[in-house]
Amino acid sequence: MIRTTRRALLAAPFVMGAASPARAQGRPLRIVVPFNGGSEPDILARRLAAAMQPILEQPVVVDNRSGGNTVIAAQHVAQQRPDGETILLTSSSTFATLPNLYATPPVRLDQFEPMTMAMRAHMVLYVSKDAPDSIPDLITWANAQPQPILYGANPGAIGHLCGERMKQVTGIRMSDVSYRGSLGMQQLLMAGDIKLAFDGVPAHAEMVAAGRIKALGITADHEVPMLPGVRPLADQGFGNIAISYWYGAFAPKGTPRPVLARQIEALHQAQRAEALVNQFAAQGADLIGNNPDEFRTMIESERESWGTLIRSINLRLD
Repeated sequence: MIRTTRRALLAAPFVMGAASPARAQGRPLRIVVPFNGGSEPDILARRLAAAMQPILEQPVVVDNRSGGNTVIAAQHVAQQRPDGETILLTSSSTFATLPNLYATPPVRLDQFEPMTMAMRAHMVLYVSKDAPDSIPDLITWANAQPQPILYGANPGAIGHLCGERMKQVTGIRMSDVSYRGSLGMQQLLMAGDIKLAFDGVPAHAEMVAAGRIKALGITADHEVPMLPGVRPLADQGFGNIAISYWYGAFAPKGTPRPVLARQIEALHQAQRAEALVNQFAAQGADLIGNNPDEFRTMIESERESWGTLIRSINLRLD
């Protein structure tokens, strides 16, 4: 069984092809990522950039602009000239959940050209060491406590909404606590200050292997190499408490169609690179692409699905 750690993902070498002089002397294509360096989307962006550079025959660089629940980076890209020099690589939160959280959303899908989904990844239900080892026992234990247990959740993020869905579906009593990044959540879990959280695979796989925290289920339909022995939530009868998430690429509105077509094709070729496929398969992630119309339809469908949940709990961020 292949075991790939988050540290190994970060350390994996880039394979950089030589750009032609004409392309190399031009301005680089900039991929703006709304997350910190070393995060899952940052790793994804850098691997895609390395694979796209020889295809496009121009430099491809990553620009991290974290903060504001992806809004800072998205607003920055929306304000750029539609000249084919800037792409936003963001998570499903930006256009599938945030529009439901504001009367006037800070960014809108109609400010962008949806390009393609880049990767679909999976949520994991993590718990502290002192929590029970199964989801039914976790629910029973939580509901026997004098006060609701605390779970990690930044308002409006996918992990928060998974927690709210779990509350609705199972009746578990818990209250949300904000944290700063996946590392902050991990520290709260290890200290027992929170008892539960939903997050992606690579951020915490090493701590699960070390026995510092536990993983009770994953949204994938199979076990993944990074988390051996962690069963799919659906196999445990809890497939409806959380859903997977995705990262996708967007260009500023008005970017010329020929430029978009060329960059989308480069993204799709990069997604098929064997080294990338194998690297992200270890965490159960799929490098799946689609065309702009399919991508837009998928976003709109997920936005409505999350909107139903958000409206039911009366969650607003404005």
